[in-house]
Amino acid sequence: MQSLSVKAGELLECAMDSVKQVMPVPVAIGAPGECNKTLLESGLCVLIGFTGDLAGRLLIDGDVRTFGKLGETMFGMTLEGEMLFSFAGEVANMLAGGMSVIMASKGGKMDITPPTVMEGEMKLFGFHRGAIIPATLEGVGGMNLVLLFQEEKAV
Repeated sequence: MQSLSVKAGELLECAMDSVKQVMPVPVAIGAPGECNKTLLESGLCVLIGFTGDLAGRLLIDGDVRTFGKLGETMFGMTLEGEMLFSFAGEVANMLAGGMSVIMASKGGKMDITPPTVMEGEMKLFGFHRGAIIPATLEGVGGMNLVLLFQEEKAV
C-alpha cells in the first residue's frame, strides 16, 4: 500500500483500535490495503462522513448475514428488515464514535455525520485515496472498514 500521510495513518490506527474495542467478540484485523476500486458489491454498507484533521468517509462494508449474526450475538435475538438496517447504522456510529474518541486522546480532531445505510451494489466516486481494513469477527463473519480520504490541502 502506498504511503499515507501521518494523519491518515493515525486515523487508520484509530479505526483498527475502535473495531477491537466496540465489537463484543474477538476480532482479527487483516493488513490494511489500498482502496482503488469504485465498485462495492456488498449486501449491506453504512457510510459516515468525517471532518476535522482529515475529511472523508468511513464505510462499514459487510453482508446482511454478518450484521444479522452480530445483532443476534449482541441482543440474543434475530434482527430483520428496518431493525437490522437501524442496527447496522448504530454499529457504524459506535465505530466512528470510537475512532473520534481515540483520535481526541491522541490530540487530534474528528467529527462525524449521521450514518447512511445502503443495500446492494454501489459505485464510489469523489475520493482521493482510500484504505480497506479487513476484520473477521469470531463466530460472526467478516466485514471491511473502508476509509475514503478527500484530497488533503497543502499547509
